[in-house]
Amino acid sequence: MATQKPEIIEFYGETCPHCLSMKPIVGKIEKDKGIEITKLEVWNNTDNQAIMKKYEGIIGEACGGYAAVPAFVNTETNQALCGTHDAEDIIKLIDGGDCSGNVCKPHSKMPKEKA
Repeated sequence: MATQKPEIIEFYGETCPHCLSMKPIVGKIEKDKGIEITKLEVWNNTDNQAIMKKYEGIIGEACGGYAAVPAFVNTETNQALCGTHDAEDIIKLIDGGDCSGNVCKPHSKMPKEKA
């Protein structure tokens, strides 16, 4: 039985320098993991702003009290990361890591990797 991959959303601003710096990292993750991260531009798109508003609570928690970009959301685990991150952090979010304090750590309920 195939497992369903969680939806990962990246909220970004079109000319945000931090968002632009994440593009190559996100692209490499997508290629390496064989997934597609949904990218929603929120500075100029009111429809995408409305979608981001639905996740404002978890994004705000990750961003220190307010929703900002870039923000990454795992819709399955209801976890978020805010700001620029290295690939390792984003992958932990994708894989269901336990994210608190804007850091994703391996979750105790995650399956153990095979050696």
